[in-house]
Amino acid sequence: MNGTERILRAAMASLLLTVTAGSWSPVAGQSLNVLLTNDDGFDAPGIVAVREALLQAGHRVTVIAPLENQSGVGSAITTSGTIDYYPQEDGVWAVDGTPSDAVSLALVHVMRSDLPDVLISGANFGQNVGANVVSSGTVGAALTASRAGVPAIAVSVAIDPRQAGRSAPFAGTRDAFDPAADLVVEVVRQLAETGGAGLLPPRAILNINYPAIGADEPDGVRFATVSSLRGFRQVFSVAGTSGPARVEMALANVDRAEEGSDLALLDAGFVTISVLDGDMDAGRESWEPLLERLIIER
Repeated sequence: MNGTERILRAAMASLLLTVTAGSWSPVAGQSLNVLLTNDDGFDAPGIVAVREALLQAGHRVTVIAPLENQSGVGSAITTSGTIDYYPQEDGVWAVDGTPSDAVSLALVHVMRSDLPDVLISGANFGQNVGANVVSSGTVGAALTASRAGVPAIAVSVAIDPRQAGRSAPFAGTRDAFDPAADLVVEVVRQLAETGGAGLLPPRAILNINYPAIGADEPDGVRFATVSSLRGFRQVFSVAGTSGPARVEMALANVDRAEEGSDLALLDAGFVTISVLDGDMDAGRESWEPLLERLIIER
């Protein structure tokens, strides 16, 4: 057992003590039926690494993912026309649509007679932390699966903008895909070993972010709140008075990120695990004070 596995086991133990019972009860050590998708494209290096790690661990893996890069589309769906999908190698389909399209196609058609035990989305090229989870196609795919009752895990590997101009750009991200994939396998194994506790609570989504540290071990694994800040921001430059506008991506300054948040901890070199609520409901305690200010019939 390497250092990352030891750190993760200790961290996961605290999570498993707090989750509520789900409806799915795997047998410890059993082979799971995994639906694997992403938003970078079916043949992106991150999804390839996760697929290989899951197969080596003995799981059954079906890849149903976008034909082309769909980064930043969130939970967008195709609302008219047709969606084409193309078989690639055995167990791999490329979908000419969004990540959410790919998940829906998998659940209602390709895998309808053998529904997945878990959906894994990623590993994404670039972090999905803070307010960026709203626009993330990686998280959007996980949200679509979770709403359909399938336990879902989103995983991303960060990019370091300082590596952009090198001869091998973002080598720290590319070299981290394999250890990040191994960590995902370990997370799935530990969750499955909880037996009657279920793989995940209903509508809960795990959002895992791995730092861009290559093959080095991370400083640790931390459960993190989701920062209110954006991990990425758009930078516009406009030619003339009316455009066109050129959009560039920049990392947000994390100096102001909340202590213990995913944005701050990932920047400090930790793997972060955040639990997202797929219900999209703030809860009665949050909205009752607002309703008292509104004149509505209730």
